[in-house]
Amino acid sequence: MKSILKPTLTLFLVCLIVTGALSVTYNITKDTISAREALEAENGRKNVLPEADTYRKIENIEELQEKSTRLELVKEAYEGLKGGNVEGYVFSVVSKGYGGDIKIMVGIDKDMKITGIKVLSHSETPGLGSKATNEKFLSQMIGIVPKEKLKVVKTKRTKSEEIDTVTSATITSEAVVKAVQAAVDMAAVLKSGV
Repeated sequence: MKSILKPTLTLFLVCLIVTGALSVTYNITKDTISAREALEAENGRKNVLPEADTYRKIENIEELQEKSTRLELVKEAYEGLKGGNVEGYVFSVVSKGYGGDIKIMVGIDKDMKITGIKVLSHSETPGLGSKATNEKFLSQMIGIVPKEKLKVVKTKRTKSEEIDTVTSATITSEAVVKAVQAAVDMAAVLKSGV
């Protein structure tokens, strides 16, 4: 009995000390981590909608999402402002890919042109699905003003709204395009003032 008690007590004390150290470290660094995350988010917004100089969060987007299930992918929305005028919108969107959620930031200017797309995180297959999150694929959508719904195609593009799929990554390609389309749809709703 004594032979088991001593190692058990030692292990308990080690776990208690490590847990305490982790707790102290977390409490010391949590404000720094939060500030860094806020700065990264602000830089991401500037990256996808560079025309604006400030970004104001749009509250209560849930009310707009009740009007269309396509809008449910949008998790956050911001107005991009310059001199008090709305220059466009920035959206944080989450879409379901092959390997899990794909988190994307999309910028759309006041003329409904897609100004930027930034993949924030994904868990797609490296070398296959992850290709649908790289610049070559995303750049197909930058600069277009969709007059129709964006759509992934496996054949040669005939319209600007048609996006070439990444070979062997159709599900991921469609998830990314679906996320961008949700941002376009939300921008149209916000612009119309509905």
